[in-house]
Amino acid sequence: MMPIYLAGPVDWLTSQALYHALPVMGEEGVVLCWPTSPYVCIGRHQDLADVDPAAGVPVVRRKVGGTLVYLDDRQIFYQVILRPAGRNRTPGGWYRQALEPVVGYLREQGLDAELREPADILVDGRKVSGNGGGYIGDMAVVVGNLLLDFPVDRMAEVRASPHPAFRSAFRDSMRRQLTTLRRYPAFAELSMQAVMEGLAGTYAAYLGGEVRPVPWERWRDPVAAVGRSLIDPDWLAQERLSGRMQQVKVREGVFVRALPLADGRMLIAEVDTAARRLLAIWGLNESLPVPLDLAAVEQLAARGGPYAALPDLLEASGSLSRAGR
Repeated sequence: MMPIYLAGPVDWLTSQALYHALPVMGEEGVVLCWPTSPYVCIGRHQDLADVDPAAGVPVVRRKVGGTLVYLDDRQIFYQVILRPAGRNRTPGGWYRQALEPVVGYLREQGLDAELREPADILVDGRKVSGNGGGYIGDMAVVVGNLLLDFPVDRMAEVRASPHPAFRSAFRDSMRRQLTTLRRYPAFAELSMQAVMEGLAGTYAAYLGGEVRPVPWERWRDPVAAVGRSLIDPDWLAQERLSGRMQQVKVREGVFVRALPLADGRMLIAEVDTAARRLLAIWGLNESLPVPLDLAAVEQLAARGGPYAALPDLLEASGSLSRAGR
């Protein structure tokens, strides 16, 4: 049976080291926990420069994909480590196996939850959980968090910004696109422990698992060693693919993108990549009616000047930087 471990509150580095250490030990499992203090976690392919130098919190780089996230004790982490088999040999299969129990748990509480493939969970059309995954050794790993509450302003502060307007746009987009469980009556008074136990029960039902005691004595040394490797200066420092355009992911299919103009201004847009629409625009001298589809964007681009850059924002054709993918 799939072991399910209720680790509960752990220090910030352990909250990342746990799911990195299980593959090293050759163990499957579902780990549920939360950090006792805040930190920033960047994805495997992201640049440390994406973290604002004034962030004032520890930084760790994980070995799976995804973008920069601000993590604290108001988020429940679920970490699924498994040997891919059968229909779950592909990334889409891993994500469904790992995330369908979370969607099921939210629906059991009366919420209108859905999996927005490949890796977001939405409630009432707004993101309540972001997830990342990949191989660590020969194990497939999917990790994510449920937002009981989330400090949007703090998240905007810790993400490095090429321009003050970019930070403001990122903040505004998060307020529109994200939600938290505390907004719903079913979660208004639930403790972190209660949510963790509820998730554990749903994972057990979906995966044929059972809750087991956390084997801290056996795990302590491997977890500590892996944790040190995740904050090693050489691991944290990675080269970035340079580019004029920068973007940050808000939720699956929605990004905030920024492109410097020749006159020194910064053109910024909230972009729905699936629908190919601009949802909001900053940096022009006029307020445009949004959303704008591709046809409307191309019509505006014909005006020339800063408008000519709008298709680049929509199609990400401005030498997109890796940061924030």
